[in-house]
Amino acid sequence: MLDRTIPPQFQEIEPIRFPWPKRHMLGNDIPLYVLDMGSQPIIELELIFKSGSCHELHPGAAYFTAAMLLEGTATKTSQDIAHMIDYYGATIGTRVQKDFCIISLSTLVKHLNPLLDLLVELLLTASFPEKSLQLLKNVKTQAIQMADKKNHQVAYKRFCTALFTAAHPYGRHLTVQEIAAIQRSDLQHHYEQLLFTGCAAFVSGQVTPAALQSIQQALEQLTVTKVVQPDQIPSGNLPEKIDIADGQHLQSAIVIGKKLLLKKEADFLPMVVVNTLLGGYFGSRLMRNIREDKGYTYGIHSNMVALLQAGYLSITTEVAQEVTQATIQEIYKEIAILQHELVAEDALQNVKNYLLGHFLTTINDPFSIMQKFQAAYLHGLDQSYYTAFYHQVRDITPLEVRNLAQKYLSLDSFTEVVVR
Repeated sequence: MLDRTIPPQFQEIEPIRFPWPKRHMLGNDIPLYVLDMGSQPIIELELIFKSGSCHELHPGAAYFTAAMLLEGTATKTSQDIAHMIDYYGATIGTRVQKDFCIISLSTLVKHLNPLLDLLVELLLTASFPEKSLQLLKNVKTQAIQMADKKNHQVAYKRFCTALFTAAHPYGRHLTVQEIAAIQRSDLQHHYEQLLFTGCAAFVSGQVTPAALQSIQQALEQLTVTKVVQPDQIPSGNLPEKIDIADGQHLQSAIVIGKKLLLKKEADFLPMVVVNTLLGGYFGSRLMRNIREDKGYTYGIHSNMVALLQAGYLSITTEVAQEVTQATIQEIYKEIAILQHELVAEDALQNVKNYLLGHFLTTINDPFSIMQKFQAAYLHGLDQSYYTAFYHQVRDITPLEVRNLAQKYLSLDSFTEVVVR
């Protein structure tokens, strides 16, 4: 009988290996990546287009075009579409990021064909009914108005604008006025000229030969347009210190960060370790100092964001107004310690164990493995990225951590935003 008073023996994580999707090239030049595995009769298909908000000609066009795909076609109303999806117990969703527009389908394998037909109809014959557009505009307007009442969201928006300027899509945020100005014709233009840019398809789950053939036949009906390069990231932005006070809140939202690295740059993975040590998990230095020791906040986090054209680091927290400056001083203090002192071997080993252990929990089914593949593929990387991840996490030394902190975390390079 298992004695639960005895903990399992510690075992080092071996080199991490997992299956890699197989590539098929469709007749219309869409690459289709297939991961056939899993015990459940479920299949997920994602179409990723390089037509995110970076590429739109009218603010909001990318978001509303994608959202309106489910609002009607030449032969179906939004109610018809919703009823069909519910009938088969499936999901079809759209989401728009800065770089990409993603359209996804999840269904039982036995229901794949009718849902593929529906997906193709949504993509090829979207009708963009005016009434639905007005409803979506109202919903989005209310969401923005609610967000603009929250300190942390205002702070993060202002931080991104400071890093990238309001002229670039990475620093620009949709406004209520821009929503009011968007017209059905703007969506029609985005749909016809930009939506289908640079498509890649990804299917995972129980991908039977018949299912693969159906997917290929469905996707070959799409016409893909060439990739249009978005605006270049402005360079030479000086770090700013921005303090916004409206007197309506008891807490301050703090965002401190800087432009950092592209995902394909050599120091990106080692900096993941440095970031995790600083504020990337619950046992991080910032969390121990500012949450556990000082009691200033419920949580503080440091995050590395990798976009196609740029990467950045952001440290975010909310604290009582009277400890705002003390919190900022402690954040810079912890960064300075990383720059000048060698991290203890046991503390660094904890971070290594966390990163490798957490990674293992994210590759336990075909759908999460496909997400890992996409995270590399969309940045021009291959499976060697994850081999490098394992070795660089396992082998990084305290001296390398200190050198990276000195190289990339100079205290005078940070932009600081406080909203009170």
